[in-house]
Amino acid sequence: MTLRSQSAAAPAPSSPDGVVDRSGGPVRPLVPRWEWRSIARALPLDRARLTIAPGAAVTSTETYLLSTLTPHNIKVRNAMLEIKRLQQRAPDGLEQWRPTARSAFPLEAAALRELCDAWGIAPTSVPVAPSLDALLRDSVAPHPALRRVDLVKRRQRLSLGGCGGELVELEIEGGRWVSVAFEDADAEAVRAAVAAAGLDVRANLSYPAALKRILGLPIAVTDESEGVR
Repeated sequence: MTLRSQSAAAPAPSSPDGVVDRSGGPVRPLVPRWEWRSIARALPLDRARLTIAPGAAVTSTETYLLSTLTPHNIKVRNAMLEIKRLQQRAPDGLEQWRPTARSAFPLEAAALRELCDAWGIAPTSVPVAPSLDALLRDSVAPHPALRRVDLVKRRQRLSLGGCGGELVELEIEGGRWVSVAFEDADAEAVRAAVAAAGLDVRANLSYPAALKRILGLPIAVTDESEGVR
């Protein structure tokens, strides 16, 4: 299923490869990737099956900006607004995601339009966003379809059968969860890794969908997948 934008907002200007980057740094190459993720209370496989990259886990504090109107992934990490859109979902549940924007605060008008379009709300709902605090206070908190969720992630890169991914320990609303994910531009590489791990590709659950289920938020039809276990 190919997803279309849920609003009529004009798209923000983009680089030749389709990525909108207003961070002030070089434009990163666009790499749509197929992704599979599990988010559960315990790791759903034997950790010994995974090849974990050497080095300490990377810890980050992130704020997800959920919309019950769309399935897209919108978050703030390292003071940068990042938007990743769900492009399509295969019949078996595997999803293809495409990064579309990375913006620094204060958000420019074009970045606000991109944000509202990803949320599925009218651009007039977010008139200005000089800072993340202002965005959360003036736009997210009062809107019935929006919700902030603060996460702490401890991530380690991994591989299985040549497919890359990550192992993540999560703190969500005071609870502890664990996530394992595989991603690649080649859908078959992801399917092969999921099978090698002894997991079910139909149990795929993205961060936005998982967070909505954990928090008991309404879930759009395009978010539907296997439940959080």
